Amino acid sequence: MDARPTMKKCMPLRRLAAPLALLCWAATALPVPAAAQTAAAQTVDDFYRGKTITIIVPIGPGGAYDAYARILGRHLGRHIPGTPAIIARNMPGGGGVIASNHMYNVAPQDGTTLAIIISSFANDQLFDNPQIKYDARAFLAIGRLVDATSVLFFWHASPIKTVRDLYEKPSTLGITAVNDVPAFRPRAMNRLIGTQMRLIPGYPSARDFVLAAERGETDGGTSTFIGLSQLFASHLREKKLNILVQFATQRDRAMPDVPTVLELTSDLRAREVFRFLVATDEIGRSLFTTPNVPPARLALLRSAFEKMLVDPDFRAEAEGLKLPLAPKSGEDMQRVVAEVFNVTPAAMTKIKEVTRP
Repeated sequence: MDARPTMKKCMPLRRLAAPLALLCWAATALPVPAAAQTAAAQTVDDFYRGKTITIIVPIGPGGAYDAYARILGRHLGRHIPGTPAIIARNMPGGGGVIASNHMYNVAPQDGTTLAIIISSFANDQLFDNPQIKYDARAFLAIGRLVDATSVLFFWHASPIKTVRDLYEKPSTLGITAVNDVPAFRPRAMNRLIGTQMRLIPGYPSARDFVLAAERGETDGGTSTFIGLSQLFASHLREKKLNILVQFATQRDRAMPDVPTVLELTSDLRAREVFRFLVATDEIGRSLFTTPNVPPARLALLRSAFEKMLVDPDFRAEAEGLKLPLAPKSGEDMQRVVAEVFNVTPAAMTKIKEVTRP
């Protein structure tokens, strides 16, 4: 190929200063590098061809996070151009913080790492947890599979049988970590409405909370109702698990006789604290990717997610696994995260006061 300058294109530069004319000559003389030609030719649709996507699960195996991540692994890739392989990787610890830190600081920021992000990841940041090394607002939402109502449950052999028992008898709860929202909720109940729950950390997932109660190590724990229904449906049917409180603003249709934590008090300040602490359930089981993914690639992932949601094979498997769906778009979930940060400084001060270890 003749790489000599095309003098006709540079003719208008004859009247300009010599250095500028020389610059034009150099630009037209140099051939385009082969690597640059390849990069320019690669389209958004080509990016995932031959690649593997990892979905991070922020808790151990078992539970709704794990179940939703694995059904995504079986179906999402078919709707992404290039049909990439998808694997799930459990990364428990720190109440989900380890996984979120990994997404923000370690994982490649190119759309090949996703996460069923811990639902409290935005709220957690506002508590000044020194372990948190991320900005929740920088994560990019792909879409939500389902919201999640968390509950306070007790083993049937525990002395805690009713809500009144929470005030009159001491009890123990298994939790994952002391500095996450699932721990903040019972701690706030102790300080604001006088319950007597002692928190025991170190249990990675809902499965572990229930097994600990069954072994007599604890009286109960907190979990999403989805998680309990998916893992311990028989326990619920046989009334081995006694659900006493919903962490929600309104009663879930599946639990019409179980009061919400907001119903346990008429104090406006306490209700404001509880309303903030239950907001994480709106995020539920949502799929996010890392910061800095190019907009066109993010749009491709969101489109694939929407296509998967209406795929008959996906919906049939979700129904068979008893995984409920209440989807929202990535754009909607991005707004939900932003709204978490709208809490007033005065309210946040009170929330920190009643939830500290």
